[in-house]
Amino acid sequence: MSLKGVSWTVDSGHMEGVRLTSLDASVDSTVRARAMASLYIAGGTIGAVSLVLPHSAKANDAALWSNTALAFVGGLLLLVVGPRLPGWVFHLGLAIGAVLITRAVLESGENNSFYSVWFLWIGLYAFYFFSRAAAAAHVAFAAALYGLTLIVDTPGSPVARWLTTVATLVIAGMFIDTLVRRARDQARTAQAGAELVATVADVAHELARVSDREGARTALCVAAARLARADTVVLWEPGTSGAELELTGLAGPRPAQRALPFVAMPGGAVQAFTNGEPVLGTGEAGIPEYTGANEPPRATLWQPVLRDSVPVAVLAFYWRRPASAHQAPTTHSLAGLLATEAAVTLERVELLTRLESIARTDDLTGLPNRRAWEEELPRELMRSKRTDQPLCVAMIDLDHFKQFNDERGHQAGDRFLKQAAAAWGVELRGSDFLARYGGEEFALALPGCTPEQAIEVAERVRAATPEGETCSIGIAFWDGGETAPTLLGRADTALYQAKHRGRNLSVLI
Repeated sequence: MSLKGVSWTVDSGHMEGVRLTSLDASVDSTVRARAMASLYIAGGTIGAVSLVLPHSAKANDAALWSNTALAFVGGLLLLVVGPRLPGWVFHLGLAIGAVLITRAVLESGENNSFYSVWFLWIGLYAFYFFSRAAAAAHVAFAAALYGLTLIVDTPGSPVARWLTTVATLVIAGMFIDTLVRRARDQARTAQAGAELVATVADVAHELARVSDREGARTALCVAAARLARADTVVLWEPGTSGAELELTGLAGPRPAQRALPFVAMPGGAVQAFTNGEPVLGTGEAGIPEYTGANEPPRATLWQPVLRDSVPVAVLAFYWRRPASAHQAPTTHSLAGLLATEAAVTLERVELLTRLESIARTDDLTGLPNRRAWEEELPRELMRSKRTDQPLCVAMIDLDHFKQFNDERGHQAGDRFLKQAAAAWGVELRGSDFLARYGGEEFALALPGCTPEQAIEVAERVRAATPEGETCSIGIAFWDGGETAPTLLGRADTALYQAKHRGRNLSVLI
């Protein structure tokens, strides 16, 4: 997996979020237009019914019918073109609605007109669709207009009536505002969670393409750093000694320390690994992995990576600014999801590594098999050419092995092959490469060996053959230009000569 692949996944998730936001704005515009249209049409309908039913003789019917007509016209226009109108038009529409309500109250001919109840609609709509500041402005405008109606047609206790109506309007509006904001916060949280899971799923899909151990660890850290907006992400895993945590994966600037002893440096990483629980830290509390660094991070999160509820690693997030660590409410959830993905990735890579090792290992002797040899020999040739060091290749064949099998049985023959491989390995250096080529035949690469040194090694190998048995060895010295098959073919020819000369010999050509 390339780092570019991870970036593309995250960017595509971001673009999806932008697309959803745009869609939500479109839906809000449609709902907002339909809601205002419904209020206008409902007001017009109620106004028309009130004029048909018995009403005050002082009412100005012509003015009230014109109000009703204006309400119907406004409602129909909003239904047709409302979703395409800019936001300021709805503020104007609500203000016009407040004016129409005021006119209806004034023309009703009653000191206690029921039309004044419609002022509540102004507050409910404003607090549902507009910001708090805008809603407060609309409520203040409606309160002023209602106060005007009380001044023109003064009823009994006008101040108390005004305070009661306006207070009811404000309380209803605040109640609606609280419910709406809570619903929107929940919707945003749900959307953020869905996008988070989708993004982590995309990252998991990309990580599934990585098969090598180092590449998977690096890709995991890069994805975690990008998603959590961390300056550095490190994967800490137990070292081979079991006494410390070692840095095995990195994205961002490298910490000052690459190993964290369990005893000497019991910081957040060690705590998280030991307790199996996330650990939050700050620069003031001290971060052992940055001991000696000029600019240690100001905020950290150590997230344990669990497998079957047992910690196997720690995914550590480091931020230079404390606010960056908590700017997204999903940071901790994200860290948990990434830790789960890290556990899956590490287990999968380990399994692939074991399978690859099995595929390159001889079941009987535990030595590399022919496939491994054919992969390793070209690398040895390139290394020898790059370092300008000599290289010899040897083919080893046990003498009279078929007769050994016939006389003692195949199980004894298998045991002898294992003994021979172990005995020869003792005589070789760590840089030498011994493989079982097939049957009783073995291949040996001797990097850095001159022909004379290769003969010495071959003689030690022959002398180490167990059970009193013997082997023949053919050796070829690489000329610096021939291919791996050609070099191996010459070693095989030398082996044939050793057999032809009576066996139990080492022959160099």
